[in-house]
Formats: sequence, C-alpha cells, structure tokens
Amino acid sequence: AHHIYDKDMILGKAGNISILDENNKFMYITASGTDFKSLRHEDILKVNLDDLSYVSHGDRVPSMETNLHVNVYKKRSDVKSVVHVHSPYATAFAFSNRRLRQLEGFGEITGEYITEVDYYPPGSKKLAQHASDALKNEDKVLLKDHGVITVGENIDEATLLCEYVEGIAKTQYITHVLNL
Repeated sequence: AHHIYDKDMILGKAGNISILDENNKFMYITASGTDFKSLRHEDILKVNLDDLSYVSHGDRVPSMETNLHVNVYKKRSDVKSVVHVHSPYATAFAFSNRRLRQLEGFGEITGEYITEVDYYPPGSKKLAQHASDALKNEDKVLLKDHGVITVGENIDEATLLCEYVEGIAKTQYITHVLNL
C-alpha cells in the first residue's frame, strides 16, 4: 500500500486494496477512509466473503467498495488480490471521451482498448456487479468518471498492473500533447 501511495497512484484516502486468504473464505481489505501514506495494521479489516461480516479494530469499517472486491473473488478463482486506484493519468482518461489503448509490455493484449465500465456511483451494487462482470475476462478496467481496478494472483501483480495502466495513460497523454 505504501508503494502505490509513493507512486502517486492513490491520492489521499481515495482507493482500496484487498487480498484473499489462502482458504478463499476471507479477504483482508483496507478500511474506509484509510490514509495510505501512514497505513497501519488496524487499517486492514478481515471480511467474510459469504456474509460480509468483519473484524474491526475500533470503529473502522471496510471500504465502500467491499462488494466489488467480493464479487471479483467469487467470479475469478485465479485472483488473489484486487487494487482500486485513482491514478492521475489513467483517471483522466476515465473522465475523458478518449479511450485508453492497450500497449505491449504486460501480458497478452486482449483488445485495442482497455475495457471501460459505465459510470455507477462509488460503492453501489451496480458498480460492483458491472465492474466484476468486466473483470471476468480482463485483469484491468477503467471505471468511467471514477478510476482504475486491477486484479492479480498476488498483490504485487495487481499493483504492477496499476503501474502499467498509469504508465500507458501517461505515454498516450504525452504523445497526444506532442502531436497537437
């Protein structure tokens, strides 16, 4: 978590990360309002995937995107980590009318553009449903007017994929400006 904060992929308290336990029954997710710059043990909550009950440290509650993370884990047995960020360049594409092209450098290119999920309010069941559906066959998606979600076999892979998405967004933005 400190790594993605240091890379400017999480601005302030906007974003969330989770990892799945080895028995696929619980996930560990950042609490709502977590400051990633000074993330502590008590900022990570254990959530039951079946009933969404959780173990809290004090009055902390799980991220508002908990349902999204749970839906992904239930639909993708190969995924062990979900990372959601609002990195500047990729999020700018999410807010613009420009599509973010896929570039070589991180696995198989599955289409010309990174898949986009229509806008639904943050934390909503519709966002959780549509984003997790899009991630059935993808490891990265842009959430329109919102941010980026990546998944991986571990937190390092999911985080690296966030860096990749932000990197290609930055490259495409700079290319566009240079071509004006």
